[in-house]
Amino acid sequence: MATSSSPFSSSADAVNAPGSVLSYKNLSYSVKAKAGQKRLIDDVSVDVRAGELLAIMGPSGAGKSTLLDLMSFRKTPMQGGSVRLNGQVVDVSLMHKISNFVEQEDALLGVLTVRESITYALRLHLPLLPRVQVNDRVSRVIKALGLQSCAEQRIGTAISRGISGGQKRRVTAACSMVTFPRILFLDEVTSGLDSTSAREVMSAISTLSKAEGMIVVASIHQPSLETLAQFTNVMFLARGAMCYLGRVDQLDQFFEKWGRPVGRFSTPSDHAMNFLNSDFSEAGMSSRSIDEFRAFYLSQSESSYDSKEKQPLMGDFDDHSELHGKAGPFVTLFWNTIVLSERTAVNYQRNLLAYGVRAGMYGGMGLMLATIWIRLGHADSTINDRLSVHFYSVAFLAFMSVAGIPAFLEERAVYYRESKNGLYTTLPFVISNTLVNIPFLLFCTVLFSLICYWAIGLHPGAAAFFRFVAFLFLSILAAESQALIVASLLPIFVAALAISAFLNGFWMSVGGYFIKARSLPRFWFYSFHYMDYQKYAFELLSNSDLRGIVFTCDTIVDNQCVCAYPSSTPEACTLSGADVLNYLDIGSISYGKWSAIVIGITIIYRIALFFALKIRSS
Repeated sequence: MATSSSPFSSSADAVNAPGSVLSYKNLSYSVKAKAGQKRLIDDVSVDVRAGELLAIMGPSGAGKSTLLDLMSFRKTPMQGGSVRLNGQVVDVSLMHKISNFVEQEDALLGVLTVRESITYALRLHLPLLPRVQVNDRVSRVIKALGLQSCAEQRIGTAISRGISGGQKRRVTAACSMVTFPRILFLDEVTSGLDSTSAREVMSAISTLSKAEGMIVVASIHQPSLETLAQFTNVMFLARGAMCYLGRVDQLDQFFEKWGRPVGRFSTPSDHAMNFLNSDFSEAGMSSRSIDEFRAFYLSQSESSYDSKEKQPLMGDFDDHSELHGKAGPFVTLFWNTIVLSERTAVNYQRNLLAYGVRAGMYGGMGLMLATIWIRLGHADSTINDRLSVHFYSVAFLAFMSVAGIPAFLEERAVYYRESKNGLYTTLPFVISNTLVNIPFLLFCTVLFSLICYWAIGLHPGAAAFFRFVAFLFLSILAAESQALIVASLLPIFVAALAISAFLNGFWMSVGGYFIKARSLPRFWFYSFHYMDYQKYAFELLSNSDLRGIVFTCDTIVDNQCVCAYPSSTPEACTLSGADVLNYLDIGSISYGKWSAIVIGITIIYRIALFFALKIRSS
């Protein structure tokens, strides 16, 4: 173990004890096919010692990613397969507790710096770790992975460029390695990188994993010789079967013994792929070369990979989680919520696509309403205009919740990566998202209201203004929750946008504005009409504005006043707001009851968001 002044040295040594061996025996996996069962992985066994790096290679369709999923318990192996660590059986929960999985895609929050991204990963995994030790650990990982030069740079977004692709790969690996994993799985970690970047990424991972005794298993696609040299052992797969397992530095010797030495301008891995890749060979020839390759390996397996040397040590192990700031479930839930809320708030403050664009849109719509519906006055001819203001405020501001989908999709990708690696569960993510949504949405609502409320000339008085803000905010929060559910189920922006737009149009149609509620077909009236948060918000805004206002009737027919709505005081040539509300069948609503219904709908949406995220992550 490399010496270090870090306070983590002793605890890291305890967790990743020298000599630990991860042992996989008889892993197999099948899927249903037209001709019956298709075997994707066929009886693979391998031992990996702490501090070693195992490369899994093979042609496309060989089963590399499937095998990695089996090893990490993202897929369940067929009966008969077993996984042990130092002789102790490893199950799904234990594997998720002691391992980390680095996906092919770099799921990172683009507005955070490199240091912030790694720091939040550690704080989420070990919430009680003192801040000084967090900083020491993060600095050590940054140094080991060669990220000092870009540590204070932001990752980068679609709007502002950040760090390079190779640096992003190292940041993704750092976010996993900083949490003291005992086992690290890497799925095509060098994919999309040039040879130099690939070598740098693997060299950095190799340095830190050997220093801390991690077990590293990586699928990789035809690396350069320098990149391959970073690995200790290599496994070649073809048609789901293991064709070679041995030390990287023994590949040349293996091919010489086989009588097919590696050419002068070829690497051992490329040479092996020439025999294993069947995509561009005749079926008979490719099958024969694979069989010959595997047969010769089996005949040489004892000398090429000393199984006696790799026998796993027997005995229990302790992950010493208490030394790393682990806490009980309730304390962990509390602190994960706090840390996630902090990170989400930072993300929303910096990310223009999260609320910056939306605040501009809300301000623009407020200005538009203020200049179009300006100074409506109290003539009965303006009543429908007032109702239009309330409908527009609810329906179109709710529709603008789709503007938050791109930012949430980025959060969602980070959530899936971190939750699958055991940093936190779904509940703190949903709670923190809700807590941070509230002040940002409230700011947008207040901004819109301040611009248009007094210019339009709605109900005077501070109480009416604050009611308008509160009721409108509740409807926008419900709309936001609905959009997040759609985005969590459909992680494609165009699809999520289309479905969210359809749902908002649907709620507009059954809310009772375009067609009176009592005129709706009975099915729509007794079902979705009463589920419509826009209906309740519209009725709340209308009541808040019209109650207590008296309109003058301007139309005179045969020397008699004719009001736009039936009036209880026609002799006075006036029309009360209560008369309008009663005609619309919404005059007897309760502010408290209707607000509670909108809040209830929002809570149901948030619960649905929890299950949508939970189902997809599982």
